[in-house]
Amino acid sequence: MQEKIPSQKLLQQVHQLINSNHLQSAWNQCQQLLKRYPKFAEAWMTNSFIAMRVGKLEVAITSIDKAIKLSPNQINFKLNKIMLLEQSGEIDSACRLGAQLLDRNVIEQAVLKSLAAFFNRTQRYELLEKCYLKLLVNEPNNQELLFSLANVNLFLGNIDEADSLATNALKGTELDCDIHFFRSHLKRQTSSSNHIKELEAFSKISIKDPIRKAKVLYSLAKELEDCENFSESFRVRLAGAEVYRKHLNYDINEDLKFIRSTRQTYSDDLFEKKATNNPINNISDKPIFVVGLPRTGTTLLERIVSSHSRVASAGELTHFNRLISAGMEKLKLDPKLSRSQMVSDSIKLDFAQLGQQYLEATKTLAGKKDHFIDKLPQNSLYIGLIHLALPNAKILLLERHPLDVCYSVFKQLFTDAFHFSYDLEELADYYYEHQLLMEHWKKSLPGVVKTVRYEDLVNDLEQTSKSVISFCNLEWEESCLEFHKNKQATTTASASQVRQKVYSSSIGMWKNYKQELKPLIEKLEAYGCLEGWEY
Repeated sequence: MQEKIPSQKLLQQVHQLINSNHLQSAWNQCQQLLKRYPKFAEAWMTNSFIAMRVGKLEVAITSIDKAIKLSPNQINFKLNKIMLLEQSGEIDSACRLGAQLLDRNVIEQAVLKSLAAFFNRTQRYELLEKCYLKLLVNEPNNQELLFSLANVNLFLGNIDEADSLATNALKGTELDCDIHFFRSHLKRQTSSSNHIKELEAFSKISIKDPIRKAKVLYSLAKELEDCENFSESFRVRLAGAEVYRKHLNYDINEDLKFIRSTRQTYSDDLFEKKATNNPINNISDKPIFVVGLPRTGTTLLERIVSSHSRVASAGELTHFNRLISAGMEKLKLDPKLSRSQMVSDSIKLDFAQLGQQYLEATKTLAGKKDHFIDKLPQNSLYIGLIHLALPNAKILLLERHPLDVCYSVFKQLFTDAFHFSYDLEELADYYYEHQLLMEHWKKSLPGVVKTVRYEDLVNDLEQTSKSVISFCNLEWEESCLEFHKNKQATTTASASQVRQKVYSSSIGMWKNYKQELKPLIEKLEAYGCLEGWEY
């Protein structure tokens, strides 16, 4: 007992040094403490923390293992090891340890919440569901927990359970706006089973938050469309789009300039020079990029390809864009430059390094499979950069009838992206520039990009899928036609739809709104975007 007091005092001094950011001094003093008290578990935990702060992950893991061995019942030690394993890329090991903690009969709410955050980050939704169920034992009426559990069930394909949980989560608070939006979009509503009256009443309530107000209007519009009340659906949706667009600090011209600058900068000559002067360093063919405008069928194609035994779905990854941003920061450009003005300098990026960084950042996502799918639609803007960084990566570009895709984009409330989608004329302008860029990529990089039409997937699923699988240098598997049985989780806006077989009801949906979409149609006609399409 006499040893305990000085050891705790010494540990307190180490913590003070850490709090003052004197990490080297803290490290040195912690080493002395451990020499004197080698069985002091908390000191090993602190040593692990310091090692992590200074980037010595192996030392950090070794130290936390010693702490756990000395105090095997200390849950926080194991929780810290999970976070260290995550940082070192050992996701499977971290998840196994997390699953072991979940199997304990008694576990603190704070620990469960930390585990839930970890499983959410790593997309381990079965384990995340288990966390939420344990948390709800002590807080059965917690609205946020019920709603979170509903979302997890959607990702896992348990649509009816998600619907039931969402209904139970409605508690008369502002969060109800989000829950109504979630529930309305879970499945197709019918004239005999819908929430239209409830939503009409709710939409008349004063809601100050423009995002939540828009969510209620979009929910009502969606259910009205499901019940084929098209004119009223469009009126309500347009009101929601106007509410949301007004709160955005967004200038579409910046997006259009960025796209034009990308098309001009990444010219045929540039690709020829890069091919001549830069040897291929990254020969990996692990990544398969599925790109295109949203609502073009990217999720459907992802599910088809990821139903192959050699392919994993990694979801919508922001890794490539973030690595481009990090590389641009290293160029130390004028911070006053706009996004479009920076494009010309982006050719100075070390593309071989960019590709290697991407492969390193995503190395755990394929698991034991040979390939993984990165399904971030916005990567369509970076097809040329992706090819320079990862010349053997496969790129699948989705296209769809211009009016179908534009209406489908307009009817979706994205909230965190695609700000051009809330005004019909801005939507037409963006579509035109995006299409010009896609045609440029296809012309400049022949054989690199495979274009897949959504209509072909729907009308001839087998032959179109076989063509895609062949392009990816994979052997055909019948499982690709059973994509609706694919148990891999999905978190996109189409999460509930991909659990169904291919359906054609969304083709030609725009025809129900010919008059309302007139501003869009006239602009697309003037741009020549509708040539070759029936309308």
